[in-house]
Amino acid sequence: MNYRPRGYEPRGLTWLPHPAPTQTDNLYAYKPYAKPDKHRMSRRTQHNIAKQRIRILYNQAKQTYPTDPDLSRRYTRLIKRISERTRTRLPKDVRRGICRNCDTVLIQGFNSHTRIRQRREPHVAVTCHTCGHVHRIPLRSRGQ
Repeated sequence: MNYRPRGYEPRGLTWLPHPAPTQTDNLYAYKPYAKPDKHRMSRRTQHNIAKQRIRILYNQAKQTYPTDPDLSRRYTRLIKRISERTRTRLPKDVRRGICRNCDTVLIQGFNSHTRIRQRREPHVAVTCHTCGHVHRIPLRSRGQ
């Protein structure tokens, strides 16, 4: 049995055993806002740490590729994951030093070769020896 008048409280809450709040009660007194986290760092700090780790992992991947290519590939995947998670752009030399197809580190003369091509537009073609993927880098800027 409902002792409250119709429309006195929101629909669906009439089954509550306690009386409905009156107009004098402050409904918005308690606001459970999330407190700012003391351990959260700024985005600039995140980017700086991510860039340092990307550099370290890239150097490790280049050093370990001749002895252990699988470990080197693991390092490059970690590099990509760090850049995705922190929304950090990879530096140009790191981006061009990793094969987009198979995630191997491209070492000139060891597992890749570079050629300058003149067809269509002049470009540099870097070919990965493990998967055969060709990465083309234009020599002219887009505005010309």
